[in-house]
Amino acid sequence: MNLFRRLSKYKMRIFLVLLLTFGNALGELFLPKLMSLVVDQGIAIGDTDYILKMGLIMLLVVLGTVLCRGGAAYHSSKVTMAYSASVRHDLFNKINHLTVNETEYFGISSLITRTTDDVNQVEQMVLMGLRPLIRGPLMFIGGLIMAVSTNLRLSLVFPISIPFISLGIYIVIRTAVPYFPELQRRLDQLNQLFRRRLTGIRVIRAFTRDDLEEEVFSEANQSYYDLALKVNNIIVNVIPILTIFLNITLVAVMYFGAHFIQAGNLEVGELMAFIQYITQVLMALIMLSFLITMVPRTWASVVRINEVLDYPTQKPGGEDPLDQDLVSLEARDLSFAYPGAKRPVLDKIHFSLKEGESLGIIGGTGSGKSTLLRLLLQFYNISGGDLLFNGKKAEDLKTQDIRKQISYVPQKSFFFSKTIEENLRYANQEATEEDLLRALDASQALGFLGDQPLKEKMNRGGQNFSGGQRQRLAIARAITRKAKLYLFDDSFSALDYATDRKVRKNLQDFIQGSMVIIVSQRVATIRHADKILVLESGEMVGYGSHQDLLRNNPIYREIALSQGEEEE
Repeated sequence: MNLFRRLSKYKMRIFLVLLLTFGNALGELFLPKLMSLVVDQGIAIGDTDYILKMGLIMLLVVLGTVLCRGGAAYHSSKVTMAYSASVRHDLFNKINHLTVNETEYFGISSLITRTTDDVNQVEQMVLMGLRPLIRGPLMFIGGLIMAVSTNLRLSLVFPISIPFISLGIYIVIRTAVPYFPELQRRLDQLNQLFRRRLTGIRVIRAFTRDDLEEEVFSEANQSYYDLALKVNNIIVNVIPILTIFLNITLVAVMYFGAHFIQAGNLEVGELMAFIQYITQVLMALIMLSFLITMVPRTWASVVRINEVLDYPTQKPGGEDPLDQDLVSLEARDLSFAYPGAKRPVLDKIHFSLKEGESLGIIGGTGSGKSTLLRLLLQFYNISGGDLLFNGKKAEDLKTQDIRKQISYVPQKSFFFSKTIEENLRYANQEATEEDLLRALDASQALGFLGDQPLKEKMNRGGQNFSGGQRQRLAIARAITRKAKLYLFDDSFSALDYATDRKVRKNLQDFIQGSMVIIVSQRVATIRHADKILVLESGEMVGYGSHQDLLRNNPIYREIALSQGEEEE
């Protein structure tokens, strides 16, 4: 996707900007000519009427020039802001639909930089391009024409000065271009370190690694500083050098112009006009050189933005709708491996679940329990086997249709910086206050909330609540949605046994008639499930009821006995 093709939707307004910029350039080019006429045909002979007449014309030209410049600035700003808003919107939508693997491929810090710094860079280039980048060539060409028409012999200064200025611009561009992609990469690294510091602050503080983090960040910051300084020095130094060439050229023009006046080949007003024209020409060239140095960095940002927008997203699911409520779920030899992994996380898993039935999943750390729930939510595409919803393959069904039938309590609960009511309504916008309070009561959350529980503010991630409190609030959020499949990913681990038992008992009123899958490390939490799936290192090592597994599965029996769950 060509990022700048998006500007085509604003072509009428861009055309207006071009027209107004052209009018502004004409006005600025016409003013020195009028001034020379005032000097040579008005002031020189004392013709007051002519001076007043030309002064009025100059005033009208100035007024028109100002109006054109103001109009061009207004409409170019409108185009630029609409364009950048469109790019940010499309970037957000693209990122919003990236799979977990695709998000990790780019990196969260890099995605943030691309949607902020890179878009801002492109925005500035468009804003500059719609006016100065267009005005520059107009003033350069127009100034050359007017200067040559004013005095041909003085115009011979251009073939001498312009090549030197152009050479300086070329050297700057050639030197600076290779640094811009690396500059953005180092900025990504800084953002990544910032994010790591903020999200991992507890681990860093617990192991007293603050000094190490500061050292790592200082090295990355110094690396970015050194490269940015080198690039900025290249760009900044070109302006004084070009200004020297401009002043040398002006001195040469005034020197030869004075000789032409003495010889009677040039009027004073014409020399004044010529000086203004040559200034316009060379200043336009200097401005163009400054804008051209922006192009490489902007292009690096364009490439980075296009990498995201053009990335071939592997969208999970298909196009077939789930025509009816979810009433059955089945896995047949289900397998999954993360990209680049040496072995699968899940290997040939099978189970079935019908409306009103429950499934417990137990296993050691890293056995694939949470990954299995994420596959049900279509966070990843399965690697092998079949996953069936109502007898239809998951890869053929619309992902949103499946997710609308599911309510999920993740292993690590996340909350937004909003009130408890707003966080609970994230699962169900139609829920009444009575529904929300009922869900909080069922999850045993009302006990630690104030007199107005729904109005209490939650910090980002729910950091103003303990782990057990966050779990109960996450359960409350999940049961505000009437779902056909409830997924509880180790959602009772931070609760004491008594609270665990009370919450599970209260949940029956909410989940009755629905399918339920509970991941847990506790046998007590899942022992009453219709079926229990035992996982070990991604493999299925047991499947059956609590009693059957106690009798026939040594792995499950060992887990149960270690937790005091004796066979009845």
